[in-house]
Amino acid sequence: MENVISISADTLVELFDPETHIYNALGVMLLRPRRVVFIVPEHTFAVSCKYRDAYRRLWRSRGVVPEETVFVPTDTSDMMALADIIDEFSGESSVLDIEGGTPELYIAAGFVYGRSPGKFSCVRIDFSDMKITEYSKNGIAEETTRRPFTPEERARVSLSVEECISIYGGVIYSSTISELTARGMTREEIARDASDVWRAMLRRSRRTWNSVIPDRIHCKSESSLDIYINGNEYRLRAVSNLIEDMVSARLLIPRGGDPSRRWFRCRSYAVLFCMRKAGELLELYMNSVADAVSGKGAICGVSLGFEGEEGGSDNEIDCIFTRGSVPVFISCKNGKFGSEELYKFAAVTRQFGGSERVAVLVAPALGDGGGNGDGCMLPQKMKALRERAELYGINIITDVYSLTPSAAAAELSRATGSKNKKAEKTKDTASADNA
Repeated sequence: MENVISISADTLVELFDPETHIYNALGVMLLRPRRVVFIVPEHTFAVSCKYRDAYRRLWRSRGVVPEETVFVPTDTSDMMALADIIDEFSGESSVLDIEGGTPELYIAAGFVYGRSPGKFSCVRIDFSDMKITEYSKNGIAEETTRRPFTPEERARVSLSVEECISIYGGVIYSSTISELTARGMTREEIARDASDVWRAMLRRSRRTWNSVIPDRIHCKSESSLDIYINGNEYRLRAVSNLIEDMVSARLLIPRGGDPSRRWFRCRSYAVLFCMRKAGELLELYMNSVADAVSGKGAICGVSLGFEGEEGGSDNEIDCIFTRGSVPVFISCKNGKFGSEELYKFAAVTRQFGGSERVAVLVAPALGDGGGNGDGCMLPQKMKALRERAELYGINIITDVYSLTPSAAAAELSRATGSKNKKAEKTKDTASADNA
């Protein structure tokens, strides 16, 4: 039988981390204390003031608002005074969570616990890996226990996309998924139709559809399922095989027309959206892949900004989903792009996801050739791009075209499961030394 640690807290003492705001808020959701005390370095106190309302909104939405929330500014240059502050709020019914915080806070917490380990419980709540470490109360390192969250604990701290964004003061104004569901489609229908169009496109070309869609396929209107293809015989020939495949798959229904303008009715608005502009097909397909990884509702074609800002919806993200409490941002690039776009993607995702976020670039054509103008890159340029992406903390997936949907989900899961946690090894070592 699995040895499950039972942890409860009347008072939860948290080390405030100015870079991991989602994790700052999650301890309350997991342990549901009567009182929570944040030990805050003085130089980051203004930061804590900025985000505390967002924490409370999240707690209120989950029905776990503590009776008392205290933010205590501390001088991290005085280690003994800092340790006394932590000790002041510790007691028999207290739990000290040492995950997060600045290095000074962490060392002081270890000192306090090492000085009187039996006075209170000391844990490390690792939200990235969904595991809890409870340190030995008698100072014996071998008796420290680590276990994964139970299913109930996972449910308590699993966040939606909207909850992750709101922690940073963000607001989602619109998304392609919300637009399609507003037109009566279910998420399952959207995923099915996007995958069907994806397969039809790949039968003919891995890349040229990206230029074919805006050049030759036109929507009658945003409210109609009708599209038409026009142009001379040469232009029509370039897309005719693709259209025939989509008709065979019953994605398009012929509606007649003359040789220079052929009309079709789309099976659904999801099919229409895949056809109406370049890039939307890849976004919708990756959204269905992300859904399989997350299981909580990915969204694509996202327009977002900061609450209260006029015209603040200029930030666009191709796809967002969550894994547990970690927000994952995807940028889809099916054509040429440079390092400046990597920088912009990294900056926007950090604005709305902080240091916890995972960023993934899906660029299917990068490694498909020798840089002959069809969206792929020369080896030396691709190497430089990968190095820049690594510098910005962005993972790259390039082989989506060659993967089945289940294999693509496995690749996305791999790319989003390798997040580097801040100072993990340092903390593990220090915990053993101080316990």
